[in-house]
Amino acid sequence: MNKQTFRNKNIVIGVTGGIACYKVLDLIKELRNNGADAHVIMTENSMHFVDIKDFEKASGNEVHTTLFHPKINYVEYIKKNKQIKHISLADIADLFLVCPATANIIGKIANGIADDLLSTSITATIAPVLICPAMNVKMWKNAIVQENVKKLKSLNYHFVEPEYGELACGYKGVGRLANLKGIIERVGLLLKQRNDLKGRKILVTAGATVEEIDPVRVITNKSSGKMGTGIAEQAFLRGADVFLLRGYNSIESNYNIKEEKFTTVHDLFDKIKKNIKKFGIVIHSAAVSDFAINNKQNKKIKSNKELHLELTPTTKIFERLKKLNKRIFLVGFKAEYNVSKNDLTNSAFNLLKSADADLVVANDVGKTNMGFDVDTNEVFVVDKNKNFLHIKLADKRIIADKILDVIVEKIK
Repeated sequence: MNKQTFRNKNIVIGVTGGIACYKVLDLIKELRNNGADAHVIMTENSMHFVDIKDFEKASGNEVHTTLFHPKINYVEYIKKNKQIKHISLADIADLFLVCPATANIIGKIANGIADDLLSTSITATIAPVLICPAMNVKMWKNAIVQENVKKLKSLNYHFVEPEYGELACGYKGVGRLANLKGIIERVGLLLKQRNDLKGRKILVTAGATVEEIDPVRVITNKSSGKMGTGIAEQAFLRGADVFLLRGYNSIESNYNIKEEKFTTVHDLFDKIKKNIKKFGIVIHSAAVSDFAINNKQNKKIKSNKELHLELTPTTKIFERLKKLNKRIFLVGFKAEYNVSKNDLTNSAFNLLKSADADLVVANDVGKTNMGFDVDTNEVFVVDKNKNFLHIKLADKRIIADKILDVIVEKIK
């Protein structure tokens, strides 16, 4: 692994109460040899296995153990603008590494329990979290433990699974901490991925446009903005400079991403035209209305009689983006309803050609657990050569990350 990947990276290492604790000392030394800065959090149980001083020596930093120090007056502490440990560690982390990870800490993370420094810090971080379990074979096979692992994987937590071998408890089976070399390689890959969009400027659109019928009524498309906002968030976490154009009713980002809200198709297009020259990648996932009201009223329409609306086609924004900036890498979205896979990918490819786009992401919103107002999706990513990647049903954040993987590969 290239040492440049590790250089000056802050890795927060959570050590929990497993016999494999002592192995982490060698892991820390290797991370430091590669140029990383190690910050250790030890749980109360881990301190029964290894001396804190050993970890301080290995890491070259103070070892953190508790949320609240018994000798500190926290009112005065905060007045002096000192950092609160679980927040400062969460903020500086380029990666959280939980090694060894017991069934207990896996259960805490999976269920949002934050009752000590390690679990609280993990809850507060936006850094990738890599979990390296080590435990008795029967514990590892326990249905609750496996359900917690499955849940965390679906939420984009990362795992280096335990290995088969002789265990300290006398059993033989899967439960031994993974080989340290494999753990370090995974750390390197996650650190590399975290920065693989560094320096890239990405414009993302998300959510639906709205067109007024009168001052209190609108027509719009079904869209929560979850997919587009998820893409913006994952791009931000991977180091990109992201600008999010978000519909007023769409989901908000969890991160401090620069954004502006839009309403109508005209409003969205104006904001894109104003900004598109600044960006190298444009990901247009907004659900743009195909029609606007031709006979819009300036006052509330009475509801005691029939109403006939005149609809006029709106601007096909996606098909005009390359004309505004030929240099952009352009990604669009195509939604269909209850169609075959062949029809779906053909529709996406036709849109790609008409817009001179680089990728189009297609999904069938007529299928269960896909599309509008749900947290999951299943998509096909189609390129200029009509190759397509099928990304199976998963959380939209994971789908977003895999779409970004394709973009990274294409722009190398």
